[in-house]
Amino acid sequence: MTFFAILAAILLEHFHPLPQPWSPKLARPLQYLAHHLNAGAHQHGIFAWMLAVLPILLITGAIYFALSAVSLWLAWLWNIAVLYLSIRFKSCTLAAESVNQALAENDMARAQNLYTAWRGGDQSPAVADDLLRASIEGLFSDALRHLLGVIFWFVLLAPLGPVGAVLYRLTDSIAGQWKTGALGEFAHFAQRMMHILDWLPTRITALSFAVAGDFEDAVYCWRSQAADWADHNQGILLASAAGALGVKLGMPLNLSRGEIWRPELGLGDDADSSYLNSAISLNWRVLTIWLLLLLLMALAKQAG
Repeated sequence: MTFFAILAAILLEHFHPLPQPWSPKLARPLQYLAHHLNAGAHQHGIFAWMLAVLPILLITGAIYFALSAVSLWLAWLWNIAVLYLSIRFKSCTLAAESVNQALAENDMARAQNLYTAWRGGDQSPAVADDLLRASIEGLFSDALRHLLGVIFWFVLLAPLGPVGAVLYRLTDSIAGQWKTGALGEFAHFAQRMMHILDWLPTRITALSFAVAGDFEDAVYCWRSQAADWADHNQGILLASAAGALGVKLGMPLNLSRGEIWRPELGLGDDADSSYLNSAISLNWRVLTIWLLLLLLMALAKQAG
């Protein structure tokens, strides 16, 4: 049932992607919690995170078990509904393709607006090559944060219904809102929780990139380049993906406020528009590998 719930949710999201994610709706409540509970101490951030996450997890789990008591089919539909709301892969690929199309038409202003609407923030790269490279990186990050990480935690906590998927997506949303640069120690626990939840799925995803692409280069880049990235989890993900794809990622980004230095990741050619399409294909191959493994696990379980 777990495999078919995942497959159904992915198909729903592919053919009917949600126009807007639900996570931005949490911005105001999370800002309210940060404003009223942040007294500059680490324990206040722990309390605020628990206050934001635990009630939603309890409600999600309670609905699942209540539906299970009535009908396993209703519980299965609840799993699909929550996964559908948690996954945002098709909409992310569409956003990346829109940026790529605008760059192909030499419409830099539209490409920047599309990138900002997709990735958030108040600035986008000011140079076309940087914008394309950042879009490819964004695709790989979204494949983890909005698809593979959700699937991983849903499967790991499957006895609790969709609690794992909600835990991952909520933690990601909170970490995006509560930054240590703005909130100091208050945000440390939220960032740490995201790092913990990402640790294993990042490495499994990076290994999947290697299997689905150039294995030798992916492993080499993972081992030799990932440690130079500020966020080690993200460094592993992007280094492996760049090596598997045979493209150079990372490197400095030119923004309107100045240049952001970043180490080089990957081997091979500089990124061009064809590599963005290749990045989408690589993500789909990884998803196919995951689904096949989940199917084999389900069949093995049925066989006893």
